[in-house]
This record gives sequence, structure tokens and C-alpha cells, in this order.
Amino acid sequence: METRDQKSCIEAGFLDNALVLIAVLDEKGRVISWNHAAETITGYSRDEVVGSANIWKHLYPDKEYRRGVTQKIADILKTKNYFENLETVIRTRSGDSHTILWNTKTILEAGMPRTIAVGMDVTTEREATLFRNSIIDNANVLIAVLDPKGTVQVWNKAAEVITGYSAGEVIGRHDIWKKIYPDTVYRRSVTQKISQVITEHNSFENIETTIHTKNGEERILSWNTRQIGTGGTLHEIAIGRDITDQRKAEEALVAYMTEMTMRLKQPVSIVSSTLLESAQLMKNGLLDKDETIMVFEGQARNAAQIEANIQEFQKAIVEKNKSIPEAYRKFLEG
Repeated sequence: METRDQKSCIEAGFLDNALVLIAVLDEKGRVISWNHAAETITGYSRDEVVGSANIWKHLYPDKEYRRGVTQKIADILKTKNYFENLETVIRTRSGDSHTILWNTKTILEAGMPRTIAVGMDVTTEREATLFRNSIIDNANVLIAVLDPKGTVQVWNKAAEVITGYSAGEVIGRHDIWKKIYPDTVYRRSVTQKISQVITEHNSFENIETTIHTKNGEERILSWNTRQIGTGGTLHEIAIGRDITDQRKAEEALVAYMTEMTMRLKQPVSIVSSTLLESAQLMKNGLLDKDETIMVFEGQARNAAQIEANIQEFQKAIVEKNKSIPEAYRKFLEG
């Protein structure tokens, strides 16, 4: 049969080898037990901590922050004698900051109340989350994450800029689609198209739709989606790239080609006809040398004027449409 001393040794060994910070406190907040993980995480040894309550001033050196943490704990303890998943940032002995997730439980030991505080170091996870969120927030494409019910969970800064709707207006709701697709018929056609593609492929790529922003402006977006999640719960990541300027630039190039074709058709036809007539006259011996030179010089001037008109029109197109792709821009400026 296990004796009390043996049980105490087992418990002490368990506490000391746990991978989380474990501190046992008396009713005055003094540390009774400080395990090995607590030493590793904080940098403060058991001998420096046990028997005193000063460790909290070391871990929370900023008075205002410490006061805020203390008040938060006091507010929680008003309704229950423990707290769960309380996240705070401690300062280690070396000056590093660590994010700790705290859970507590109150027990009686030999008739005396004891508080067991368990702190899990989630610094790496929080840094990874912050890094991931930073990437999402600083991406120059609209990123929205939807839960299985279509409720928006993530709405990044680019989504706010492109649509005009803030994260506060969108997250936790699923009516943003009615706002950016206000026309019922168009929204239904978009929904049907997306549903058909998803049924076949579980995702879609480069589907273009026209949205209405909060201020009523129309923007063209190219959408891609992916499913993420484990344990049977799938979320959709919707990525929308604003291609409005690109489409305008393409339309400008098409307009340029059409306009130039119309502008060139008549003068080029005149030059061509004049040269053919002159060639026929020369064959029949009806043009002398001086007259031939005059014809060639005249048509050279006409060709030069056509070239000047083309260059002027190209310059106007480039200046008006800043989003023309670089390759086309160089061609037009050449």
C-alpha cells in the first residue's frame, strides 16, 4: 500500500517533470512549490522564488500592466475561485517576453487552501499566429475565410480597401455577399456558377465577377478558393484579386487598336493608291523624272505625318492608362 510519503514523492516528481510551469501558492500568494519548467521558462530558480510572493513583480515589472492583470484576475475570482486560459505576457530574467496561458485550481492540503497555477508557454504559437495574420493582413489581395455556414471569420485589410466594408462590419456575418452583389439576378447567376464548379472540383480558380463597393463603385475581381480544416470541419479561403485596372487597360489597348485601324485605313489607302497610279504613269511614260521625285517626296511627307499621328496617339494612350502592362507600355512608348 502506498504511504503518504511515497505519494508525496510521486506528486513532487510529477510536478517537477511536467512540461508546463506549475506553481503552488498559499492563501497569501506566496510560492510553496516552483517546478523545473517554471525555472526554465522564467529563468528564476526554485530557491529564489519559494517562500515569497515577489516573483510576480519580477515577471510583471511594468506597474500598469501588473495592475491590469491583477484586476482582471480579481474580476474573474469574484464569480468563481479559479480561472481558465488567462493569457498574459511575462518578462523572464533574461529580459525576454513570453506569452503564458494560465489555468488555476484551488485545493485543500492539510486543511489549508492552496492554489495550483499552471502556465503553458504559448509564445511560439502566438508568434506563428501573429506572423500568419501579418501575412494575411498585408497581402494585396482580398482574403476571406468562411466557416461551413458561410459566416466570415477573416476579412483582411485588402478586403476592407477593395470593398469599402470594414472587418467589424463583416466578421461574424454572412450578408456581405448581398451587399457586394446587390442585384438579385446577378447574384443568383454567380452563386449557380460557383456551386456548379465546386460540385465538380471542390474549389474554383479565376472566376471573374463584378462587385459593388460600399460607395457604389464597380470593381472586377478574379476569385480563387481553397478548402482547409481537419476533423470534418472545413473552412473556405476565398482570395479575390482586383483586376479592374487590368481590364480597363486591356479595353484601352483594344480601343487603341480599333481607333488606329480606322485612322490609318484612309491615309494609307491614299498613299497606296497614289503610288500605284504613279507607277502606272511611269510605265506608260507619262511621268518625267522631276514629276516622279515630286510624287515620292509628297508620299514620304504623308507617311511621316502618319507616323507622327501614331506616336502622338500612343503617347496619349500611355499617359491616360497607367495600368497598361509594362511590355505593351514599352511597345507604345517605343
